[in-house]
Amino acid sequence: MSGSDGYMDFTFDEGDDKVERKSTRFKGKEGETYRVSFVWFDDDGKIRFIGCRRHYVQGVGYFLHKGPEFTAAAGGPPKQAVATFIVVWPTNSAGQLNREAFARGEGFEVKSWVFSAERYSQLKMQNAEFPLAEFDLVMRCKDTQYQKMDLSPCRESLFLKLRDSGNERGTAIAQGILDAVKSMEASLQTEMAHDLDIGKVREKMGGASPASSVSGGAAENVDGLLDDLLDD
Repeated sequence: MSGSDGYMDFTFDEGDDKVERKSTRFKGKEGETYRVSFVWFDDDGKIRFIGCRRHYVQGVGYFLHKGPEFTAAAGGPPKQAVATFIVVWPTNSAGQLNREAFARGEGFEVKSWVFSAERYSQLKMQNAEFPLAEFDLVMRCKDTQYQKMDLSPCRESLFLKLRDSGNERGTAIAQGILDAVKSMEASLQTEMAHDLDIGKVREKMGGASPASSVSGGAAENVDGLLDDLLDD
């Protein structure tokens, strides 16, 4: 993993050591329970993630951290964001699968999922016991604004069940999901943060002071990020 700024690719096993150290986007709704499969893989079948350090300023949005002048403009240090792709299966509010819709190949949605380094650590702990490339995840949302969730693994991956079914319809649905992910890849970086130069950031701020512009309530952010999170 190289470079202290911009984006990096990693999996649960390789390239994520400094994350630990300190389309349509998925966002859970309070009181709802979701069942999801991870569906973005590298050539070895490991779940892919992309990560960056970013700032948020009202009126500008999220933008990449590219040096101390960006910290000064934003009025605070950058925070880590991580993203991947998931498929959200049709369920009721308790997370029980709608088997009829699933059997028809309906009701599921392929979504990007952007979250914090803290959430990534939770997922990695789950992955150590239940590899999330092989097991679905049930997520119970307790807070919409801050995306607080209880996470628990399922017994199987519905995506793998379709992909490996040997059934023409099942494999076609799985391939359609992968094709959808492929078509969404190009926009994922922009969903996470815009790549702006410092002049453009200041122009968009329009003279607003950092103190009045910085938002501390973004759901995907995590406080206390180490400054060297993505350093060599």
